Amino acid sequence: MKLKLIIFYFFALTTYAVKAQINPDSILIENEKQPKILLVGTFHFAYFDQDQYKTEENNRVNILSEKRQKEVLELVDYIAKFKPNKIFVEDFNKDNVLMENYKNYQKGKYKLTADEIDQIAFRLSNKFQLDTIYAVDSRTIAHDLFENDSTKNYIKSLKKNVTNEKTSPTLTKYHKWYELDDKYLLENSLLDYFKLLNSEKYQQRGFYSMFLTSFKNENIEGADDLTLDLVSRNIRILHKITQNITSENDRILILFGSSHTEFFKVFFETSPEYELVNFNEL
Repeated sequence: MKLKLIIFYFFALTTYAVKAQINPDSILIENEKQPKILLVGTFHFAYFDQDQYKTEENNRVNILSEKRQKEVLELVDYIAKFKPNKIFVEDFNKDNVLMENYKNYQKGKYKLTADEIDQIAFRLSNKFQLDTIYAVDSRTIAHDLFENDSTKNYIKSLKKNVTNEKTSPTLTKYHKWYELDDKYLLENSLLDYFKLLNSEKYQQRGFYSMFLTSFKNENIEGADDLTLDLVSRNIRILHKITQNITSENDRILILFGSSHTEFFKVFFETSPEYELVNFNEL
């Protein structure tokens, strides 16, 4: 009887050992404290019209109107719950203009423009008495290669062979979505819109949009162009951001166009080194 029990427990233990799953975080994270990351995807308040889809004039919001300014303050108060100690924005700080404007704003000598960096980042940075706004936008590998005499012709040839489709059925559907999105913003508050823009479904489907034209192209150059341009830019931005995360106590706010934050989310969501905070759960 005892022998049977021993054999039973032996097989039970070995079966459990085989079925027991490995949790990688028990090794990769353990009990380590991680810097917290908040991604705030935004539309460009000043409508720069540099993206493929352009909002029609009659569907644009006037961010400087009295109504929208109240909504901006509501949005800023909501984001402030995160209590960031470092803010990263979509800017190059060329000729130190960004930081000069921010310093003048702190002194009451600068009038905020419609740009979302002014409206959100300046206000939040001032609220938490931060002395630096991190401008981390980046040029792409394609730009670098184009400026190099030995590779300039390659980039010219690459771009020439890429035929971006602008009438694909899926792209047409995306534009219908964007049109509904514009109308939603017109009819709702900025905070409500930002919660929608930073929702999981919006981020997932928005991320796919970067592949719409390049992967429909028969030529492999479409994939190469995407890699050297859009992907390169985002990876370089992420590199700049992570180089400036220096403490486990950092609370990092990243304010970028939503097409970028959708890309960044893939990185931060899968990383064991950072804790991604959900915008809608502040």
